[in-house]
Amino acid sequence: LLGSALLVTGCRKDLQFKEDCVTLEFSTEQVLFDTVFSQLTTSVTKRFVARNPNTQGVKVDIALVGGSPSPFRINVDGVSGETFEDVEIAGKDSVFIFVEVLPGATGVNTPFVIEDQIRFNTNGTEQEVLLQVWGQDVLKYPNADAPIQNIQGLPPFCYIAGGYDNNGVQICGENVVWTAEKPILLMNYAVVDSCNSLTIEAGARIYVHNGAGLWVYKYGRLTAAGEQEQKIIFQGDRLEPAYQGLPGQWDRIWINEGEAGADNTLENVIIRNALIGIQCETFPSDPLAPTSAAKLILNNVAIRNCSAAGILSRNYRITSNNLLVADAGQYCVALTGGGEYFFNHTTIANYWSFDVREEPAFIMTNTYGDINGNIQVRDITASTFQNGIIYGSNTNEFLVDVDEAATTDYFFNRFLFRTDQSTS
Repeated sequence: LLGSALLVTGCRKDLQFKEDCVTLEFSTEQVLFDTVFSQLTTSVTKRFVARNPNTQGVKVDIALVGGSPSPFRINVDGVSGETFEDVEIAGKDSVFIFVEVLPGATGVNTPFVIEDQIRFNTNGTEQEVLLQVWGQDVLKYPNADAPIQNIQGLPPFCYIAGGYDNNGVQICGENVVWTAEKPILLMNYAVVDSCNSLTIEAGARIYVHNGAGLWVYKYGRLTAAGEQEQKIIFQGDRLEPAYQGLPGQWDRIWINEGEAGADNTLENVIIRNALIGIQCETFPSDPLAPTSAAKLILNNVAIRNCSAAGILSRNYRITSNNLLVADAGQYCVALTGGGEYFFNHTTIANYWSFDVREEPAFIMTNTYGDINGNIQVRDITASTFQNGIIYGSNTNEFLVDVDEAATTDYFFNRFLFRTDQSTS
């Protein structure tokens, strides 16, 4: 112990500070942030290193040039602030500087650039590191008009269409329109309530936070009307390059049953990096609910890179033309319970590479386990699958497993399967 104390004392005693001009070395000259949404309360943190190349120590004054009005916040070796005086950097040593940014709303629909600098003054030598962020105003949910709701047994959510007025009377007949003017940011589940609807216009971008999603409650309605050159995009809200191909960043689009003719339609839509791309099912609390009279219509839709399933259906009718579902941690497409299906020009391709996958890319079964743990058997009626591919990296990517106790009427025509089963 005495020897250690002498060693520490000796090291400190020998520490000398250089007082003439010194130039620091930086791991980067610019700290650049990808697009950051203006209404967020937390942001990604980046860091860089300021290194003293001399053999003697130096004392450095460090300051955020923009001061407190700046949207940037800095932290020097674990201490937050705007100015730091006489920061000691031993010879051949360095300090870490951490940077985060929270750009405020500007009322501008297009992306905007904000810049600031961190200034280093070492014995009169001034150096600066540039801070730059692309900011983007968004329409964020929950908000003042759509406050968060907490109901036991359900995830936190807000009503974006419908809900209840100040007198507790249910709102009905409301149609909310999401345009392409500003991105939509969902921080929790956003609910389209019964007898209300949501219309999403071409070019709209919907960014969804971890654990959040879009929920079309039973007898609500969704119309996502993208165009070939202006697709609607659903994805996670982390825009850094490292997140572009990362699955499971948000929860799902959840669609419950509806009335005949009140179909849920997605056209020219891209869905990526969710836990489940689309889950269409009768509401689980009613295990005896018949197959939904409303259909899910998918035209020119691509669903990619979901950590569980691309499409998970239960007791639902699906009509699709030109559908791509690729790369899921379990099933690309799982059709369960009752249903009526028309799939034309379909590519289901599962080359999931994040871990070992046991499930086939495609499964269709007329059974499912209900909320009470009972196995339900339902009818599959008048279903056609034509002009498609079901393929992937596993030996068997195609499975039909039906209980003959119920009606099963389905036909595959002009399809390529990767399977070791008989397809007779």
